Amino acid sequence: MKSRLKKITIFSLVFLFIFGTAITTTPKQQVKADDGYNGKIFRHWCKLRSSRSKRSKVLKRLEIGTPVTVYSTSGQWRKVSVDGKTGYVLKKYVYINTDAPTLEGTTYDKGQTVAQFAQRFVGNSYVWGGTDLNRGADCSGFIGSVYRSFGYNLPRTSSELRRAGRKVSYNEKQPGDIICYNGHVAMYIGNGKIVHASNRRTGIKISPRANYRRIVCVRRVVE
Repeated sequence: MKSRLKKITIFSLVFLFIFGTAITTTPKQQVKADDGYNGKIFRHWCKLRSSRSKRSKVLKRLEIGTPVTVYSTSGQWRKVSVDGKTGYVLKKYVYINTDAPTLEGTTYDKGQTVAQFAQRFVGNSYVWGGTDLNRGADCSGFIGSVYRSFGYNLPRTSSELRRAGRKVSYNEKQPGDIICYNGHVAMYIGNGKIVHASNRRTGIKISPRANYRRIVCVRRVVE
């Protein structure tokens, strides 16, 4: 009997160790995945729809200035939540908050904060000569505007950005660093990936390989 109770106790402790850990970490991961960005509607009586289609059901009509939580962008649409309803709005009618968080911690932490902020605007348009993170920017305008949100004033053109901050080697790159190519710039976001205002067809996007073309230099602005 004692032997049986001992086995049950050991099994219970193992169960709690394995599954208890999973229970405590999963909510944190879920919160991080579902954490959206603050935004506002800037069109009168914009329609919140049930799916990414102009033919889908209208869940709610949103007045200009209505605050929403923005979760993701897919094609022409943004997934948003407002007043307990989650649906889709044409991305051109949603303005994402450009108030940047405070830079704190190590150089790596600060760079990561900048990189995460830059990713809010994935899906927005490429506009040659543009510097607006919501309405559209070109490659250097995008990088400059992201950093301007944190109080840094960088040179305007892609060639001038080769002198911004200080030079680091490709192997030393960290999130937030500027990757300079011939006639183009991007921001490194970690795991070999970059975020950049690519071209008119794809807009602001994430690319899986920072070295997809020849790299001229890597610059670090945040220290």
